[in-house]
Amino acid sequence: MAPPVAEDALTAMVERDLLQREGYVKISESEQGTTVRWSMFSRNWSSLFFAAEWLQSAFGPFHLQYYSAGWFNERHEQPWAAANRIHHLLHKSDVHLSQTVYIHKVKENRRDVPPLLQKALAENSIDEEYSIDCAYDPSSAKFRVARVGPQSTIAKLWGLNPVSYPCLIGHSYDDAVSRIYPEVTRSGEPHYDHIYAAMASAKGDVIWVPYQRVVLPLAQGRSKKAVRVVTELAKVDISPL
Repeated sequence: MAPPVAEDALTAMVERDLLQREGYVKISESEQGTTVRWSMFSRNWSSLFFAAEWLQSAFGPFHLQYYSAGWFNERHEQPWAAANRIHHLLHKSDVHLSQTVYIHKVKENRRDVPPLLQKALAENSIDEEYSIDCAYDPSSAKFRVARVGPQSTIAKLWGLNPVSYPCLIGHSYDDAVSRIYPEVTRSGEPHYDHIYAAMASAKGDVIWVPYQRVVLPLAQGRSKKAVRVVTELAKVDISPL
């Protein structure tokens, strides 16, 4: 006999089936604002047009949660901005994303660089508490996560478990984000970029995570290579859809 399914898990399964197979659109209101949730590849255009119009009389802020190779989560302060975004996404409903990691190198002198990353860029270092260390492993010819700071983004989203999704090696996310590590170890200079990645969450579903990152060289002796990485969840200059 199969073990009983928890009520909250069953509710999530029913909702997922209604959104992704039946083409439903879910609208919910709370003290945190109004949320519209749907699947991009479901043929639910009339419902979305209605939702966009209905938002004009709803309470903000407005959260748009839509699925395309993972769950996107956007926040808009004004109802017209949320409605315009829904209309834009309707025209993108037949777009299939060709990758799950988008990386864009940006200039360091921007005004919107989070303070923690500004400090890392200015000092070419950052406290262990807010960062992770990745060390080169000759046996696999890859950089492995060697330490996770308790206040790092990974710790906040996935915990300190060293085998959580962003800490594993060999998948497309790891290949993409670690590509810059050898260059940083050679140059000794910090690297700053924006990343938008589809990642398996602690609950097992796939979510799109936008964040800014600084990769720093980490001295480990002559024969060892390592980098220290600090990230912040923040707006990025990347729009997959």
